[in-house]
Amino acid sequence: MVVEAGSRTRQVRTVHDLGVLLVEDDDFTRKLIYRLLHDIGLRTVFEAADGIQALDILRKSGEDVDVVICDLEMPRMGGLDLLHALRTATGNPLADLPVLVLTGHREADVVKRAIAYGISGYLVKPVSKADLMKRLTFVMQKR
Repeated sequence: MVVEAGSRTRQVRTVHDLGVLLVEDDDFTRKLIYRLLHDIGLRTVFEAADGIQALDILRKSGEDVDVVICDLEMPRMGGLDLLHALRTATGNPLADLPVLVLTGHREADVVKRAIAYGISGYLVKPVSKADLMKRLTFVMQKR
């Protein structure tokens, strides 16, 4: 996968080359998933507690983010609102950024709404290292 960010092009050959933005409001869950991502050996992991913080990180460091892992239900700005902002902003160079939705929901209507926003995959809590590795590999192969 080749990631183009502005004038810079970066090769992403393995999961270990990925930069991930983890967006989760629950501190315990965020730290747990951060640890799993660290154990996988990713290049970079950014953390945000809600969609507003995530957008700020993407504005500042978007060229270093290859995949977003995002909870659906968060205060201030939830995952669906973040997806909407990413996918619909005019001229947004990150509009096609892969997003893996992280949630405790298994209901079909929630899944359908997330799919309508163009998610790249779905992770149901609690998440295992094997689940993360499988989804991240799948995202890389799709690009």
